[in-house]
Amino acid sequence: MTRTLALALAAVVAACSRSGSEGKERLKAEAEAERAAHTAFDFSKPGEALALSADDVARALGSFEWSAAVDWTVASEGSAEPTPPPPPAAEGQPAPFVPPPPPPPRVHALERHRILQAATGEFQVEADVDPGLGPGSDTGKQIVWAGGMTYARARFAPFRERPTDHGRDARRFREDSFHVARALAALYGGALAIEPAGDATVLGRAARRYRLALAPGAAPGTKARALPAGKADPDTAVRFKFLDGRVPESADGELLLDAQTGAPLRVRIAGAFTVKDAPGVRATVELLAQVTSLGEKAAAIQPPKSPLPDVRKPPGVAGALEAAGLKKKTEAEAGGSEPADDEQ
Repeated sequence: MTRTLALALAAVVAACSRSGSEGKERLKAEAEAERAAHTAFDFSKPGEALALSADDVARALGSFEWSAAVDWTVASEGSAEPTPPPPPAAEGQPAPFVPPPPPPPRVHALERHRILQAATGEFQVEADVDPGLGPGSDTGKQIVWAGGMTYARARFAPFRERPTDHGRDARRFREDSFHVARALAALYGGALAIEPAGDATVLGRAARRYRLALAPGAAPGTKARALPAGKADPDTAVRFKFLDGRVPESADGELLLDAQTGAPLRVRIAGAFTVKDAPGVRATVELLAQVTSLGEKAAAIQPPKSPLPDVRKPPGVAGALEAAGLKKKTEAEAGGSEPADDEQ
């Protein structure tokens, strides 16, 4: 009986061992299938790579560093009032001086973006904009998502914690930067042709190259929704006039996608737009967005040192209210408490 029991027990252990081994293999296969589903890409639609999020690219490539620069120049020729001809000079007198006509209006704006994205989901984003309006008009912002906390600061300001964000606005800000090429491609819409142009190598990875050009006779993307009449300030009205009336004039560039996953490794676009019903207005743009390092070479994400706590009201205003005897009642004095800012 003892020998029979031992044999039966051995058979059960062997069966469990086989079952455990098969289970591990099944889980491994499921994990590989899930990973393949995340990285599968249809190379017949290369433009869709521009819609991939930073998280998608991190799942495909691991940790990475990325940067982009967008250079806009908008000029309006022929908008200045024509200079009247000078009056005829009196006999024996020198011709009157006529100043040269003023140069046509021209604005040059520059955007710079940088993202450090970890495979763990943590990231850091920097964005700076020079709108071309002279000294003091530059703006910028930096966001860090690390250790389950959002940290944010404006240009030259200290970091502050943003505990109620939970990474949501941080991710939105990151994708606004990461999708600059997608936004520019959307301005072209169907007028941007993307054709295969051979193979390449980027950061040691095999890549597929595509040429970007203007598709003859193609219409631009869907018109932007116009603001109601009388509800927009002049600057906003001008921007919407461009969005509604843009006409792609030229496009040239390239798109390099990772040959294995379809992740965008490099995008370069140089082009120009005119504006319908606005003769003389022309906007030129140059964009370069690219992954600059991968894996261990990408910088690690670290929370900022000594960030300030979140502030719901400016300290100066709070101090003035307290000095005037208008300090807000405490919860005990008020006999209750206010709901949390962000209940989960």
